[in-house]
Amino acid sequence: MSSPATKPRETSLPWKVCAWVIVAIVLGGQFWYAMTTGGLDFTVYRAGATTLFGNDGMQKSLYDLHLVPLTETSYLPFTYPPFAAILFLPFAFLPVKVGVAIMVIFSMAVAWWFAAIIYDYVNHRGRTIPFQDKLGRTTTIALLAALICLSGPWRRGLGLVQINPLIMLLILADLLRPATKVPRGLLIGIAAGIKLTPLAFGLVMLMRKDIKGLVTLAASFAGTILVGVIFLPHQAKEFWFHAVSDPSRVGNINYLDNISIQGWLMHIGLTGSVLKVVMYVLIVTLIVGVAAVIPSLDRRGMKLSIVSLNAFVMLAISPISWSHHNTWYPLIFAAICVDAVPWLFSRPGLQRRVALTLAWVAAIGLYISPMWIGIALYGSSEYLDYITTIPLVVSAIPIICLFLFIWMWIIGAWRKRNVTDERVLASA
Repeated sequence: MSSPATKPRETSLPWKVCAWVIVAIVLGGQFWYAMTTGGLDFTVYRAGATTLFGNDGMQKSLYDLHLVPLTETSYLPFTYPPFAAILFLPFAFLPVKVGVAIMVIFSMAVAWWFAAIIYDYVNHRGRTIPFQDKLGRTTTIALLAALICLSGPWRRGLGLVQINPLIMLLILADLLRPATKVPRGLLIGIAAGIKLTPLAFGLVMLMRKDIKGLVTLAASFAGTILVGVIFLPHQAKEFWFHAVSDPSRVGNINYLDNISIQGWLMHIGLTGSVLKVVMYVLIVTLIVGVAAVIPSLDRRGMKLSIVSLNAFVMLAISPISWSHHNTWYPLIFAAICVDAVPWLFSRPGLQRRVALTLAWVAAIGLYISPMWIGIALYGSSEYLDYITTIPLVVSAIPIICLFLFIWMWIIGAWRKRNVTDERVLASA
């Protein structure tokens, strides 16, 4: 017979083996897909970089609308600031497949780090992840990373070889690190120099009254603009005075994969002045609502809830947020499970049933992805710009449910802003 000290290790071994097999299949399969079939967005990043020195015989300018041919009649443009093109410059001197491999491995490493953050936060809040007692910390984190990579946003992002994991890495690292010698805001400013939407995270610093962080963010972002102006003056002028405000560069706002407020309002049929009024009301109230509860969440040590809500604001207020931009999906639902539901919806009753229903529909639907749902109902992956009404509306249901849950979260947190909860505060 095994001694008590060795028995748990022996009984957990099959669980660990199964977990690592799943990890190997998931990560290996996604790497293979990116190397053989995927990488579309990476080709745009690399093409933008090749315009700087004319690599691969590139003759087009950085913000040419026809930069990368998609089909015989459609093209993909470079939509990022000049600083991003400079950042991608090393890839212009590498073969495409080597660049894809580097980006995919980097993204998977970020997913692993992301899983570790979620694991530590869940345990810090006095909760556990299913099967972690059988798997141990390392194996649980590995399996979490694989599940993250299988989720709708990460699955599609890895297939396209997207830049969003880098954006998320910079933002999270900035918000979670100790603000000692270097104030917060530095890395977020750099992230905003790559893609403008991270500027929304200034809301966290504003509500924390972190003026030094706000100034650092602004200075860091301005520095990325200055780098673009110095090294790419013509391209910088084109971007900041023309390309940045050209809606034709970003695609069809009513495309089924758009999970922004404007996107799902259009999916359910709103147009014209009604669309604008409703959209701006929802955007303004969402920003104000999240801003109002940040101080209360901060006092309770709900750091990742603050980041999650601000990430949701960033995605919601942008005209276009494709579902693969939502790399924050795992963090949002981890925060819902360990912060929002135990704190605000623990009592049996109608409110809890509604909240859990909204959360489950949102979690499952977004894990599958709006695009997959729409394609399944439409019966085709072609001509999705002209998808019929029912698949378009149904594909929007998960993000609408998440929006409604977020508002239940905001209202509940506001009502309890002055309520002392010793158990919650003790775990902060």
